[in-house]
Amino acid sequence: MASRIFRAWACSSLIALGMLHSPAWAETIKLGVVGALTGGPAEYGLADREGVRTLADEINQKGGLDVGGKKYKIEVVAYDDQQKPAQAVSAYNRLVNVDGVKYIFLQSSSSTLALEPNAERDKVVLLSAAFSPKIINSDTKYTYRIYLNGANFVPSLIGWMKTNLKERSVVTINPNDETGWGQSELTTKEYKENGFNVLSAQLFERDQKDFAPILTKLIAMKPELMDFGTTPPATAGLIVRQARELGYKGRFVQTGGPGWDAVVAGAGKSAAEGMVTVIYADPHNAEYQSLAQVYQKNVGQKPNEILVSFYDSARVLLKAIQLSGDPNDTTKVTQELAKALPMKSLQGDMLTLGHQQFMTVDYVGIVKDGTPEVVGKLR
Repeated sequence: MASRIFRAWACSSLIALGMLHSPAWAETIKLGVVGALTGGPAEYGLADREGVRTLADEINQKGGLDVGGKKYKIEVVAYDDQQKPAQAVSAYNRLVNVDGVKYIFLQSSSSTLALEPNAERDKVVLLSAAFSPKIINSDTKYTYRIYLNGANFVPSLIGWMKTNLKERSVVTINPNDETGWGQSELTTKEYKENGFNVLSAQLFERDQKDFAPILTKLIAMKPELMDFGTTPPATAGLIVRQARELGYKGRFVQTGGPGWDAVVAGAGKSAAEGMVTVIYADPHNAEYQSLAQVYQKNVGQKPNEILVSFYDSARVLLKAIQLSGDPNDTTKVTQELAKALPMKSLQGDMLTLGHQQFMTVDYVGIVKDGTPEVVGKLR
């Protein structure tokens, strides 16, 4: 009996001791995540979730976010939309109406376009990785793009290609959806304006696996460059491998859909050799490497480089919340975003604010022996 009483006393004492040493949270700030956590585009959605979650963990371990003298715990609530608008709407309703979330990080264009009208009405802040130019207009108030989109960096990238590559004939391949349509139109225009000969602009369904019919047609045109645009990296790797198997000898270009590592993994080092790619993170940057290591520990695989964009955008948002003095007043928080920037990115470049968009720095990489060598910056 005495031993049981002692054990009970010891247990209660340990709990009390733990309570004394645990952070004294005043309240909680919930950050929502909506992205593809399963399926083909999951590397993007997981980067969304883990970029935000990693920053939240860092802040919580330091005692929370100080807002007006109060310490707030940062909680991340994530839902899988499989990059389907209907599921994104369902996730939004649950986040806002059940979980009480006022800030949501989004992965895809289709989901952002589906949620934006409700978010603008509800004064919910959306921070989106959407490529579509349609998500930002003169009336947008609560939706932000977290990095440069194609319209910002593609002209610079293709200008770099004009100066540094000898190839001049190109075919493009993009997904048959909102993201792919915009990228196809943009790259076709920019290639032509820079003196490239655009032989064809093809679209495919996202669940497609056999590209032989499309590739046979394109290879017959003898293009020197094959640009797979915003094609998801795993699918792009499949295209590269199948194109090489069909005898294509030219150079591949990745003007969107970041994720060189998955392309190389799917295609093989030799097949991807020489690929020109836009990259959101310098793989040799020490700070990015540390962030990637945390991701790999938590998820069990290497991250898509877009991870750093979600991490940095969460930093900007939380700084604006601190400046506002009130996490519940999203209007005030959006007003303070202009004061939160400029801010140094994790990699050391400067983040600034455009119209409803964080102006970031991207890099040009050329894949050599399975890893891109950074050869320029895009802004």
